[in-house]
Amino acid sequence: MAARDGIDGSAAMNRKLNHALASLVLMYSATAWSQEAVMATIEGPNQYTMSGFTECGGKATSTIQPGERFIALELSDGEKDWVFLKSGINGNIPRNRIRVLPDEPLAKLNFASCKKEWRKLHSKRIKMTDDVAYSAKKYYGVPNYYEMLVQASEGDAKAFGQFSSLDMDGVAGEGRECYSWVLLHVAGDDTFAKLLAGQSSKVREGYAGFFSRFSTPPISNPKPYIKLHFPKTYAILYGN
Repeated sequence: MAARDGIDGSAAMNRKLNHALASLVLMYSATAWSQEAVMATIEGPNQYTMSGFTECGGKATSTIQPGERFIALELSDGEKDWVFLKSGINGNIPRNRIRVLPDEPLAKLNFASCKKEWRKLHSKRIKMTDDVAYSAKKYYGVPNYYEMLVQASEGDAKAFGQFSSLDMDGVAGEGRECYSWVLLHVAGDDTFAKLLAGQSSKVREGYAGFFSRFSTPPISNPKPYIKLHFPKTYAILYGN
């Protein structure tokens, strides 16, 4: 069930998002993750070329250099870890090529490719198979969901208010919740905090409850992550 004020409810990936986050959830469910995410680097002196995905795009390849930091999430098969690079590309690497750095704080995820994808999608006709955008148009009077996301990410208070008011259920609600995390990253701390400040206390409370309980892969402990990378947003939602 999606939240009151469009925020409350269980967080899950929209199966129609068509980007790598959805692929990650489908391929490696939370039950397959045997430990919390940690920072890591390549084991040994040689680079490693990984085939993976951008967060909101398609397939991509990246060559990871020795010493380069990334987030690693251990998978229960015992042979590979799923990694998230600072470039926004994620994929899996054999565990024997990974050296964990448990004392380093998690890096911020990169969703920059999502805004590019939103710009592409807002010029296309909304299809019934796009659960979130179709539901927003049919039931909430939002003619172009992706244009709204672009505008909200750039600090448009009206667009952010529209987004926050979407009270969707089912698959559409799950996708809407996923976009809350993506929008936080795409907008950035300054913009998102300013947008929150312009909302009612009830809406801010909704975001505070949502972000404290539900996260996005590979973040399993969301509040410390938000405090580190989005301090202004954290202050508005939870205090200093």
